Amino acid sequence: MSKIGFEFPIDASGQWEGFNDSGMEHFTGNPFQHVGREVPQNTLDAKAGNPARIRISLTKIPPSEIPDISSFSKTVDRCLDAATSEKNEKAIKFFESARGLLKKKELLVLQIADSNTTGVKGPCENGRPFFALLKATGQSQKSDTSTGSYGIGKLAPFTVSGLRTVFVSTVWKDDQDTWHHYVQGKSVLMSHYDGKKVRRGTGFWGATNGCMPITSLTDEVPGWLQRTHDGEISGYAGTTLSILGFDAVKDWQDVLTANIVMNFFGAIKRGELEVSIDGSHEINSATLEELLANPALAKVADEQEGETGHFKTIQSYLVALDGGEGVAIENTQNLNLGDCEIRIFVGDGLPKRVAFLRNGMLITEDLPGLKRFGEFKDFVAVLECTSTKGQALMRGMEPPRHDAFEPERLPPDKRAIGKAALKDLAAFVRDKLRRHAQDEVKDITNLDEMADFFADEDDEGDGKKQEENPVGKIVIRARQVKVKIRAPSYVPIPNAYADDLEDGLDNPDDEQPDGDNSGSGEGGTGIPKPNDTSGGDSTGSGGMGNSQGGSYTATPIRDVRAVPLSDKSKRRIAFTPLRNGMGRVQLQDSGADTDRPLKVVASSMGKIANGLVDSLPMTAGERIILEVELDREFVGTIKVIADAV
Repeated sequence: MSKIGFEFPIDASGQWEGFNDSGMEHFTGNPFQHVGREVPQNTLDAKAGNPARIRISLTKIPPSEIPDISSFSKTVDRCLDAATSEKNEKAIKFFESARGLLKKKELLVLQIADSNTTGVKGPCENGRPFFALLKATGQSQKSDTSTGSYGIGKLAPFTVSGLRTVFVSTVWKDDQDTWHHYVQGKSVLMSHYDGKKVRRGTGFWGATNGCMPITSLTDEVPGWLQRTHDGEISGYAGTTLSILGFDAVKDWQDVLTANIVMNFFGAIKRGELEVSIDGSHEINSATLEELLANPALAKVADEQEGETGHFKTIQSYLVALDGGEGVAIENTQNLNLGDCEIRIFVGDGLPKRVAFLRNGMLITEDLPGLKRFGEFKDFVAVLECTSTKGQALMRGMEPPRHDAFEPERLPPDKRAIGKAALKDLAAFVRDKLRRHAQDEVKDITNLDEMADFFADEDDEGDGKKQEENPVGKIVIRARQVKVKIRAPSYVPIPNAYADDLEDGLDNPDDEQPDGDNSGSGEGGTGIPKPNDTSGGDSTGSGGMGNSQGGSYTATPIRDVRAVPLSDKSKRRIAFTPLRNGMGRVQLQDSGADTDRPLKVVASSMGKIANGLVDSLPMTAGERIILEVELDREFVGTIKVIADAV
């Protein structure tokens, strides 16, 4: 019989595994948050019926009951020596702490046991679930619609172990109806020397020959690692994780409970998952609403990074999921996703968010194209794809933490399908929100002046400028401005610059002596006629230079914005000059009949001279943004006129 104990294989490749494991780094930021997400996910993927059950308990054992404790302690000491040689402060502190844990009288062990599941099926060979869980890296032997997919989540329990060591005990039944009991331990430490050779950082407890699990109930498997009922295993399929040296932080039961509720409220509500935490909380469909109203759970949830107020939002999602009075339920048949369903609950004070669930697990509340809903009443919505092909496609777009959808993760031939599916899904949701949560339009306010300061959520950052008309569905795209030098009849100088955006001006034969050489802060459409300065496109040029005297000449500008600030005498002015030079800017009250100068008394750029902003350096194509203060409060459209030397 093969020797049983800890084995860290010899590394004959000349490589070195440092303390910072790349897989574990996904979960180290908030380990309890991830344990509360990853472990129930694996249980749901293995459920044999409803509900899948999880029992979480904390026990204490003397370190001497850790199998092969002598060999394991020596390995910890060798890892400490390796960390000291590397001068890795983080690793040194960890292994010093681990050595201290092994010298204590009692060691905390967190055990997470599931039932009504299939267990982790063997044998321990490539292509089987047990091998994928214990031996494989970046591999997951699960169906296309399972909640997990990358095989990385199995590392989350190691992040709450002071020894980075977890034992797996599982009972499963093969195709011949034979029951099996497997036990194996796994440690994720770092490369170290055994005095002669380099040993790998990842080691296993079990049969040392080949690092295989113990597949029979022997005396060498301590009682706390045996998964039996009165000595029997038949009919008791399931898996137990035993996390050694558990880091029992304050209120850990509440932290786990809050994260399980936030991530799996869908599965819990539908009776697919139940969790019991010894001495603390019972999580099931009957207690879910009570747990969501628990202020202690809300407090620990709010203390987690990025989760402030989220616990309360889950209560609203639960109302939508219930589908009672006041909840609208809509379905669609999506070409790429199959059956999809949305449940919309409208009510004052709701956060305007759409939660996407897959297999009862919350994946994301930031679906592409579904992040801002200014035109709708307060609401929450729960969105699901219920078809197998839809779940498989969405699963393929999820990153390892299963908290977003990224089409680039799909194979190249499916990426276009993934992008189209997300776009269609967003269109479906917005269509149903317009039906059930559309805010009644009473007044229309033109907010073009804000366009440069708030990006469109659909903008993919390709550098193309795109603005959306807030009162219609017309998309206006800027094109190259053609600046023409000509002498308008109403300005007696040869080098003033006229606006040149209308199609009729593209043909030299159709040129007219038109154009005010300014940009309206309100971004109007069309070009003003000669001697009429009430209009003006957001692209224009200066026209005050020679009328003011000096060596200034008109300079073209574009993309003009004038944004009101809280103080009505102040504005944020922005524009893009099309020529280089030292310039000056005049502001005007753009009236219906005539434009009247506005006196500037302060500016964040340049100097103030005779009510103008002077000594303003301009570089062609570079955006200028300045805040100005007028000599009086002003409400209305501002025209911006620029000249340069």
